[in-house]
Amino acid sequence: MKILHISDLHLGKKISGYSLIEDQKYFLDTTLKYIINNQINHLIISGDIYDISNPSGEAISLFSDFLNDIKSINIKAFIISGNHDSVERVGYGSKLIAQNNIFINTSILDSIKPISVDDVNYYLIPYASVADINYAFNKSFKTNDEAFSFLISEMKLDSNKINIALAHQLVLPQSGDILYGGSEEPSVGSLQSISSSIFEKFNYVALGHIHKPQRISDNIYYSGSPLSYHSDEVKYQKTYTIINIENNKLELSFDEIIPLRRVSVLNDTFDNIINNYPDCIDDYIYAVIKDDEVTNAMEKLKNRYPYALSLRYEKNEIGKIDISQKIIDIESVSNEDLFKKLYENQMNEKLSNYQMDLVKKILEECEEDEA
Repeated sequence: MKILHISDLHLGKKISGYSLIEDQKYFLDTTLKYIINNQINHLIISGDIYDISNPSGEAISLFSDFLNDIKSINIKAFIISGNHDSVERVGYGSKLIAQNNIFINTSILDSIKPISVDDVNYYLIPYASVADINYAFNKSFKTNDEAFSFLISEMKLDSNKINIALAHQLVLPQSGDILYGGSEEPSVGSLQSISSSIFEKFNYVALGHIHKPQRISDNIYYSGSPLSYHSDEVKYQKTYTIINIENNKLELSFDEIIPLRRVSVLNDTFDNIINNYPDCIDDYIYAVIKDDEVTNAMEKLKNRYPYALSLRYEKNEIGKIDISQKIIDIESVSNEDLFKKLYENQMNEKLSNYQMDLVKKILEECEEDEA
């Protein structure tokens, strides 16, 4: 059996005013062909289907079309909601869709019930906070480790089957550091993270949330986002993660994802950037200029590179920013998290749960008005 693990699609995402919907459609079309050509049996999508909680009609149609394509080739799919997703939107019609072997879960209560298919037990754990777990089970846990330890204890794993969990959380390795991409909101401190040891009884844990593909432990992997959503993500290759199951043993393999357009960082003098790099003409471009400031630089850059995303001057760089401590890309951080950070920095205190719920409501109303 072959299982394909992907996550963090962020359908509908825009960067510097550019809609990535064409790139995302190309990825989904390519993935469908990959599934067929490689005889994939099951598909896992570990959250962040959409980029915002109120996605555009175009983004919703794109995912709906993909699910119809998945149904048409008779493979089974397992999907959870992420922190960028609206539970109501992702979960809408899930019971009806399940009749077509497409299983979507947005309920923390339902995550403890396995979906048993082809001798594999799937546990679909949507993005959840301590408060979500406390509310669902009438508990009063203080930390993620406490809450998720309890949640996992409620799952009665069958040792005679392969047990696979889907989760969309910040899971920390027992040794070493987690490697962030540039477009996640890093969580500082231990309250928002989970120890990998909590998931040790699963045969495989298919994680979403962190955009760099990476191994957390022998049985826990982030598949990463399929596209580069930040200049920092150019540093590593985006891959498909394939779980091969034979005789109740799991082996992983990885295949390169080829995007519609590459993302390139050009660090050079302005003249060199404008007059060279012919292979990058159709790439998304992040330009880092070594000169003093140039008049109408962005306009000139776009004349050369139609998909130029940003331009900055190297001399203005203060120094390397620690991604574990700072937000390094405002466009890629959710509005809720951005407001929370701003409030905490200005007021030197945290938002209460009531205040955060109010902020979410106001932002959702703003998104609806904008749409």
